[in-house]
Amino acid sequence: MKKVLVFALVAVFALSLSSCGKNKEKTNTEKLCIEKGWVLSAATSSPAYELLDGSYATDLINEGYLYNYEVDDIIKFQANGNLIINGGKNVPESGDYQAEDKGVGTWKFSSDETKLTFQIPFFYDEQQEVADILELSETQLRVKYTFNDYDNPSKKAYSFTLTYVPAK
Repeated sequence: MKKVLVFALVAVFALSLSSCGKNKEKTNTEKLCIEKGWVLSAATSSPAYELLDGSYATDLINEGYLYNYEVDDIIKFQANGNLIINGGKNVPESGDYQAEDKGVGTWKFSSDETKLTFQIPFFYDEQQEVADILELSETQLRVKYTFNDYDNPSKKAYSFTLTYVPAK
């Protein structure tokens, strides 16, 4: 009987050791800073964004707001706070998008980790955007960025919801 009791105690101890760390939740930084980076999979505007030709785009990828070479940009967040934007495979014949690495910047979470400050790749400015984090998991980064289109005062404020998935 002692052998059975000792065996049972050893088995329980071994199981408790093997399960340690398996259930450890990754931090938001660990979820964000994936090795291959993130690529845009969906982008919507609310209200629909008014394009230069007067038409409207709710789906920014498929309705004419984004160029195909902007959609495959890869954003790499690094744990040290650096941000690298890689132009992806699709590049135009001329212009700023020809460089493989379009830029290096920085990123940061708000103190409560509900907002993410970073450069949205298809905004051609030096300013970092502050976006609300709607979801951050190992398989999806979804943010919402609201801005006023100051270039055209007749336009409204727009909220872009951007969904990123791990790059392949």
